[in-house]
Amino acid sequence: PARPLARSTALPHRFALNDTNDGYTAPYAQWPYWEHQIDLLAAHGCNEVLVIAGMEAVYHRLLKDFGYSDAEARAWLPAPSHQPWWLLQNLSGYGGPLSPELIARRAALGRRITDRLRELGMAPVLPGYYGHVPGEFVARNGGDARVVPQGVWHGFERPDWLDPRTEAFAKVAASFYTHQEDVFGEAAHFKMDLLHEGGTAGDVPVPAAAQGVERALRKARPGATWVILGWQENPLPELLDSVDRSRMLIVDGVSDRYTSVTDREEDWGGTPYAFGTIPNFGGRTTIGARAHVWNEKFFAWRDKENSALAGTAYMPEATDRDPAAFELFSELAWTPAKIDRAAWFTSYADYRYGGRDDAARGAWRALHETAYQHRAVERSDPHDSLFCARPDLAADRAAAYAPRALTYDPARFDAALAGLLGVAGGLRGSAAYRYDLVDVARQALAHRSRQYLPQLRSAYRRKDLETFRALATLWLRLMRLSDEVTGTHGAFLLGPWVNDARLMATNDTERAEFERTAKVLVTVWGGRATSDTGNLHEYGNREWQGLMADFHLPRWQKWLDTLEDALAAGTQPVAVDWFAFEEPWTRERKDYPLRPVGDAYRTAERVRDVLARAPYQGTLTVTADPPAFPPGGRAGVEAVFRNVNGLRPTGRVDFTLTGVEAAPEGPTSLASVPAAGSGTVRWRASAPGTPLDRPLRPLPYTIAVEYGPEGEDRVTGRFDGTLFEAGPLAADWRTYTDNAAVFGQLGDRFAIDGAGVDLWRGTTEFGTLYRKGVLRDGVSVTLRVDAQAATGNWARAGIIVRNSLGTAGSAGFLNLAVTPANGVVLSYDTTGDGTLDTYRRVTGVRAPVLLRLGRGEGAYVGECSVDDGVTWRTVGTVSVPAAAAVQDAGMFMSATNGGSGARGTV
Repeated sequence: PARPLARSTALPHRFALNDTNDGYTAPYAQWPYWEHQIDLLAAHGCNEVLVIAGMEAVYHRLLKDFGYSDAEARAWLPAPSHQPWWLLQNLSGYGGPLSPELIARRAALGRRITDRLRELGMAPVLPGYYGHVPGEFVARNGGDARVVPQGVWHGFERPDWLDPRTEAFAKVAASFYTHQEDVFGEAAHFKMDLLHEGGTAGDVPVPAAAQGVERALRKARPGATWVILGWQENPLPELLDSVDRSRMLIVDGVSDRYTSVTDREEDWGGTPYAFGTIPNFGGRTTIGARAHVWNEKFFAWRDKENSALAGTAYMPEATDRDPAAFELFSELAWTPAKIDRAAWFTSYADYRYGGRDDAARGAWRALHETAYQHRAVERSDPHDSLFCARPDLAADRAAAYAPRALTYDPARFDAALAGLLGVAGGLRGSAAYRYDLVDVARQALAHRSRQYLPQLRSAYRRKDLETFRALATLWLRLMRLSDEVTGTHGAFLLGPWVNDARLMATNDTERAEFERTAKVLVTVWGGRATSDTGNLHEYGNREWQGLMADFHLPRWQKWLDTLEDALAAGTQPVAVDWFAFEEPWTRERKDYPLRPVGDAYRTAERVRDVLARAPYQGTLTVTADPPAFPPGGRAGVEAVFRNVNGLRPTGRVDFTLTGVEAAPEGPTSLASVPAAGSGTVRWRASAPGTPLDRPLRPLPYTIAVEYGPEGEDRVTGRFDGTLFEAGPLAADWRTYTDNAAVFGQLGDRFAIDGAGVDLWRGTTEFGTLYRKGVLRDGVSVTLRVDAQAATGNWARAGIIVRNSLGTAGSAGFLNLAVTPANGVVLSYDTTGDGTLDTYRRVTGVRAPVLLRLGRGEGAYVGECSVDDGVTWRTVGTVSVPAAAAVQDAGMFMSATNGGSGARGTV
């Protein structure tokens, strides 16, 4: 800069790193990595950093104090790759036993990290003791020791939980903090999350447990701060009410995740908290963040009267992934007022590459408008790449816990690739430029996985072998190109990840096991019970050179070949045991490149050229006006074709509508559609005059679109949809929809067809036929759900109630619904904010089913019957705050499609 820059902040806490960071980021990294990481955190104003490396030594010494041998203690310690989840009380021993030399090496690393933090005026945040112990602890130690078994976490047996009310706990905690100070030196911040992810308190009252944990901490470290994660409903009010709030810091993991999170002072009773984000889960490669939400919420929460906001918390599950997100978030604490995000991203391009360049600025404007204001439903992280998914033509995410949909315009994102390639030659030499170019090229390729997989599925379903082959060939070509472009930058290589594991090990046995666990973490995660039943496969998926070519590509090659053979033979495809196919790769001892291969710029140019010329890059959105019409009626049909190729316009586009009687209203051809542009054609459709035999009669149609990039061969894309003939609704029924629902009635039969992303917390997308003011004490509503489309495991159909069903956000909200895979669910609002946050359910039930919801004496009773009302099962009896004396009630559906756009009929 031309002059020194000075910033100040009144916020005392600038916390960094997630509990899982050491696993998903660099589990086998040594001091040079950490030295750079600490410098980076310091330069960005972070002053509290979570450190877990070296905790093996603390527990190794602790266990020997309480009756465990050296060998038993070492066997309880997991490999570094999985240590975060051991410290979170989710597992133990995986990848062990650890050698004494490794324990000593990690202890020395942890001490070096904490010493450097203290040298720079930063505070190490260490794991505190809150109760996990190995098996047989009670038998070996006696006294008042008692444990609560914690069951299973994603296929792993969890360690037992030592009752914090006991003297035994106090003794263990005292030993823990003594050994911890010997290993790490002094610390004043301790991270503890009681009963993490499904842990059970058993018969131990949570307030008493929290007091026991705090008492042990205060005895060992009188002035310490208890750092705890804000996650969903945690920390619970009863926990906060039982401890000294003034010496607690809540690092909020969902500040930007849920729209329903609006008042942390009320939620946490004025406990100091840090505005936080988890913009990355599992180290998955997609860049992006909810920067727009940061900007809106942070300053509003900081500046409100009596705000308890005391800092920021940057907590991606893996760091080193998204420099722009970290840069912007780290500036919040040092910025007096809301940020002009568009200007910020423009200027970021200047200092990122060391000079002003219009093409670079344009690239970052495109990124600002897309990835950095993604709108994944109830998530802080963006979608992942379907190239990394276990092969399935219906896949909409690779990780079971990733968002299902891409929630920004991928064609607009292409402008970032074009812009970066247009940067002047003098600015292309920096490591930052090469990193961004490779990352954006990789992501532009990954976007096509979401464009092509639904078309592969459609071609397979209609037995179109020629189109299926063409799409499969293109799919595999893009996967190979992804492997090639990521190979041109060291940050996207599998080789260093594997090599670090080898270098950390202290003997050949340990070396083989560490290499295996490193590869396991980014693929199957654990054994079969964890990968398959526990659904953690691909949780940490990456688009890395070597991983794409040797793990992801062979799976898709196998499955697409299997499907092609089945199509050709007219048979069903042979099922694949994917874990059996995948797991042997984790045990291979292959050397992967440790340095980039190829030229990043030239390879990214080839990515651009391939994508510009690639076929099948179009989507079609069809609407009808009216959305449903009576037999013999007419409707306008509008088809909007979107060119999702942001790098080249189309040539001529021709449309053909079949399946319904329709006359064009204007031309059915477009001379061209711009890159990232749209074009529209219209028809007037007529319904036959045949009397209805159901409340909603589908009129399926097909629109064939012949198109291609300008100058390339054209292909035919097929888009299938449905119009509806609907029976008229009786006058006493009202409708409400925010999921594009259509409604029909035929006598005492009703049908609703609609979409809907979700019906939970801040997302309430449903369609309902209802009556006003029909539910009060002493009244029950009974409904039979005959059939339900399986648009999502949590798709809902049934009875819905709120004070005013026609008013979004109205209180008194609950519903009783059947789902395709999760039984009958009674969902309700426990806070009075008009969102659903809690449920009761009965599993093993599907449509057809009778549902009954009654109200009386301040409570609601939900029931279901599968034998036409002969017997009834109670789903739940619940109270709903802020319910009016008289409420609206009706029938409803939500596809809960997670953002896939799928519609269904109930």
